[in-house]
Parts: sequence; structure tokens; C-alpha cells
Amino acid sequence: MTKITDEFLAVIGGLLELYGQQASTTKVNIYWSTVGQYPIDSLRRAANSWVRKSEFMPKPADLIKLMGGAGNHLSPDEAWAIAILASDETNTVVWTNEIAKAWAQAEIVYHNGDKIGARRTFIEAYERLVNESIMYCRPVEVFVSLGENKAKRADAINHAVFTGLLTQERANHYLPKPENTFAMLEHKTEQGASDNSMSHIANIRQMLKTGRARVTSS
Repeated sequence: MTKITDEFLAVIGGLLELYGQQASTTKVNIYWSTVGQYPIDSLRRAANSWVRKSEFMPKPADLIKLMGGAGNHLSPDEAWAIAILASDETNTVVWTNEIAKAWAQAEIVYHNGDKIGARRTFIEAYERLVNESIMYCRPVEVFVSLGENKAKRADAINHAVFTGLLTQERANHYLPKPENTFAMLEHKTEQGASDNSMSHIANIRQMLKTGRARVTSS
């Protein structure tokens, strides 16, 4: 297992402190082994989202769900409705690795005129890929393929936010600059808070070395 990072400790340690829970080697290691493989930005967003809605410390499963864990894959029909948009290069497509890979297998069949066969090929490939991702606990990774039509781009990005495929923060990178104000303010807030977290991270770091720790209040 890879070494626990300071960025990870800042998130989990911050949650423990916020919810008034005592840190322990066992507790931190459980969170690391279950959610440590997720991108730190995704984990940070999940933690921020959780504290806005709950007064209780999140379990690893709660954070995984917010990050789009393996159980959050779209159904084959929903995935096909997204994949078919890629048949037109002017469209912007917001999709997952599994959808994109399954479409790559179905695309040739589709362009040969067999739309029914293409759908069947896609669904078989998509279900296999999703099962593999679930088996290996791979998180759902969403990415954007920008189309040639810029007018369609904003509609596709905003629709992805509405359906939950994209967070507003990620969507802002693809929208016109005036839409980026919220993201910049959030970044400044996180940057200002980081200095105040250093002592808390150091405390947990020491706990991992000695096998015990005490969460202190600032």
C-alpha cells in the first residue's frame, strides 16, 4: 500500500476534527484503504458536499457514493443515449471510460448502417466493462469530449451538471470565463484554509508513527 499523503490527511483529519471524533491509526487506515485510491480533488469535493448536508461523520461508503463509486454507473440504456451523440462530431459528449470504450467497439457497426447491431454490440461491451470496473473497485471517471459546435457545447455541459455527471466546478472549465467566478472563489477559500490545517495534519502524522493521537481543537 502506498504512503498516506498529507493531502489525504487534511481531508480525513479535517472531517474528524469537524465532527468531534478522535483520530486513531485504525480509523485513518480504514479510510485510506477504502477511499485513498480516489483522486484527492474528488475526495475533497465529496467531503465538502457531505458537511453541507449532514451532521454526522461520513462513512467511507458515503464518500464513495458522492465521488461516483462503482455502484453509480449509468444503466446500459442511459449509456447508449449518451454514446449515440458521439456519432456526430459537432456534439460535445460527457461520458465515462466505460461508455467511450464500448462506443469504440460499436461505432464501426453503427456507421455501416446497422444501428440495431451497434446498440447490441455497445450494450454487451458496456456491461462487461462495468462489471470489470466494479470487480476492481474502479471509480466512475467522467470526462468531456468537446465537439466542433460551440453553441451546442454549453448546452451539453449544463445538462451534464443537471443530471449529476459533472460538478459545477468541473463544468466551469468548459464554460465561458464569466461562469468561473464561483470556482475561483472556492479555490481561494481552500488556499487560505490550508495554512490553518498544518498543525492538525502533523498531529495525525505523528499518530500514524506512534499508534496513538489526540485531535485538538484550534
